Amino acid sequence: MFDLIAKDQFDRLPERYRERARQIALRVQEIDRLLAPAAPETIRDTALRLIGQFRPQPGVDVAAFGREFRGVCADLPEWTVCEAANDFIAGRVANHTGQFVPTCAEFGKQARAIIAPFHAERCALRIEASRLFDRAADEKRRAMIAIERADPAVKARVRAIVAEARAGAPARVGFLHGSLDPQVQATLDAMKKTPQHPSKISKTRIGKDDRR
Repeated sequence: MFDLIAKDQFDRLPERYRERARQIALRVQEIDRLLAPAAPETIRDTALRLIGQFRPQPGVDVAAFGREFRGVCADLPEWTVCEAANDFIAGRVANHTGQFVPTCAEFGKQARAIIAPFHAERCALRIEASRLFDRAADEKRRAMIAIERADPAVKARVRAIVAEARAGAPARVGFLHGSLDPQVQATLDAMKKTPQHPSKISKTRIGKDDRR
């Protein structure tokens, strides 16, 4: 949590944002535990498992493959390494023929695709946590502006400023609805044409059949 929000700043957040910060901290801790690197023994056993299930790649030294495989999986969680191996053995990897041991690049790509959603979620949580203070400050400013606008003295001062700005300007004249003479209004209404919408059912196939 300290890499997201410093403790001294965390306590100064409003209660609503403070609760959200706690939720973010707990979720980040869960993701960090999920992404803990696998033990070297797990990586070794996974490599041996793949070699035992697939044919070796032509021209590839098994010892060199093991070293490179350990390097590729050094930062991967244990469950991700096992899940990626299960995907290859079960034939769930689209571009793998299912005959030869997957290359280190193929295995690393599949494994990182599995944990990509967790990295994306952690990144989104870090961004949200960094913006909590901006949101809290913005909410405080909005509340202060609303309080000031509701102050009678401020309203009176605004009215005085508006009146001073409009001093000497011609008065606005608006059209008053209903100002026409009733007789003139009746004459205009009589001149209006009421649109006629004759039925077209008789021109359709079904209407023609009914007339027969």
